[in-house]
Amino acid sequence: MPTQAVGMIVDAQQAEAVLAAGQADLIALGREALFDPYWPHHAAAALGADPGYQRWPVRHGVWLAKRAPGLARARAEAAAATDHDKETSPQ
Repeated sequence: MPTQAVGMIVDAQQAEAVLAAGQADLIALGREALFDPYWPHHAAAALGADPGYQRWPVRHGVWLAKRAPGLARARAEAAAATDHDKETSPQ
């Protein structure tokens, strides 16, 4: 009999782990979907299933795809700055 997991599932990795472990056949979202109506799209991106934003509505996907390289660069620069700050701060 198929089973469904619901409650306190907040990110893609957690949902995928539940499915991969065979703990459920389906993940249901409640409050998390209210908080982020695009949760399924964000989960797909986090798991690498939709890197080109092809499954997003066209009006969103086109701009997200254009934004992705700059966002990745900004995140890498921020991470490098954080690492540098950790290395140079007194312990």
